[in-house]
Amino acid sequence: MKIYIKDLARVVEGELFANGEDYVIGISSPENPKEGTVVFCRRCDVEKLRGRVKLVVTDENLSGIPYIKVGDVKEALARFLSAFFPEEHPTGISSKASIGEGTELGEGVYVGDFVVIGRNVKLGRNVKVYPFTYIGDNTVVGEGSVIFSGVHIYRNTVIGRYVRIHSGAVIGADGFGYHISPKGIIKLNHIGSVVIEDFVEIGANTTIDRALIDATRIRKETKVDNLVMVGHNCDVGERNILVSQVGLSGSVRTGRNVILAGQVGVADHVRIGDDVVVTAKSGVASDLEGGKTYGANLPAIEWSRWKRIYVYILKLPELFRRKRNS
Repeated sequence: MKIYIKDLARVVEGELFANGEDYVIGISSPENPKEGTVVFCRRCDVEKLRGRVKLVVTDENLSGIPYIKVGDVKEALARFLSAFFPEEHPTGISSKASIGEGTELGEGVYVGDFVVIGRNVKLGRNVKVYPFTYIGDNTVVGEGSVIFSGVHIYRNTVIGRYVRIHSGAVIGADGFGYHISPKGIIKLNHIGSVVIEDFVEIGANTTIDRALIDATRIRKETKVDNLVMVGHNCDVGERNILVSQVGLSGSVRTGRNVILAGQVGVADHVRIGDDVVVTAKSGVASDLEGGKTYGANLPAIEWSRWKRIYVYILKLPELFRRKRNS
C-alpha cells in the first residue's frame, strides 16, 4: 500500500517537513517501528526511529528525520486511520435471517446469518446487523448504525444514527426492580424503554436496562466501554466517557462531559454535574457538584504494610475518644 506523503499531510492537516512526493507503505507503532512506515508519536525517540521509519507525525520540532508537525497527534492519527484504513461492511440480507412482519429495511442494510428481527422493526439506511444478533419488536435503528454479532436488543428500543454496539451487549433487559413485602419479593414489570442517541458507542458485554415506565437514556456522543452496567431509568449525559466496569444504579443522572474511570460505582438517584471526573475504583454515594475531580480509591501497596496501616485505622475511634476526654 502506497500513501504519498503530500496526501498524508493534507489528511492530517499538518505542516510538511519532508519530501511530499515520497511515500510510506503503512503505519507502525513507536514501540515497534518498521521500515518504510509512518509513526505517530509525542515526545519521539528520534534515535530509535531514524533510519527505520520513513516519516514521523508529531507535535514537536524534530531534526534529522522527515516529519509532519500537527497540533494534536491523536486527532491526526484518527484522521489518518479513517482516510486510509476505512472500516468496511457488507450489504445484503442473509437467507438464514429471520425477519418479522412489518419490518422496514433501508437502502444498503446488511443483515447477517442467523439474525432474528422481530415485528415492526425499522432499520435505517446503511444499518449493519451482524450474525447471531436479536432485535426485538418495535425497535428503531437509525442510519449508519452498526450492531456487531451476538448483540441482544429487547423490544421498544430506540437507537439513533451512527451508533456502534459491540458483541455481547444487552440493551433493554428488565431493570433490577422489586418490592420487598411481607408476602415476599414482588417483581416490578418494567414497561419502559431504552433510548440511545446519535454517535454513541456501546462496548462489548455492556448491559443497559430498560426503564420501569419512562426511558433509560444514553445521550449523544457518549462512549461506553466494555463491561459497563447502566441501571434502569438512568439518564447519561452528552459526551460522557464510562470506562470498563463502571456500574450505575437506577435513576442516576449525569451531566455533559462526565468521565467515570474504571470500576467507579454510583448509587441510585445520584446526580453528577457537568465536567466531573471520578477516578478509578471510587464509590459515589451522593450528588457531585460540576467542574470538579473526585476520587476515594486506594492504590495497591505492599501487603504487610497495608495490614499495619489497617491496624492503625481500627484504633482511630479509640484515639479520638481519648483526645476528647483529655
